[in-house]
Amino acid sequence: MIRTLIFGAIAGYVGKKLYDEGKLTEFKNDLSTRFSEAKVKLDEQRAQNGAVTDTAPMVSPTSAARPLPN
Repeated sequence: MIRTLIFGAIAGYVGKKLYDEGKLTEFKNDLSTRFSEAKVKLDEQRAQNGAVTDTAPMVSPTSAARPLPN
């Protein structure tokens, strides 16, 4: 338990330093930019292949008939 507390304190200290320096905001912006670019690229590939762009999850018809395990 003491290791968990020590690790939490270290992670909190490092996280605060990164937040204060603006590194987390840069990371978030970079991540959202990469996600947007990947999404556009995927949509373009789907359009070229003529695939349906339906985003509904694929569920097999037999999955609803089975009861959930206890």
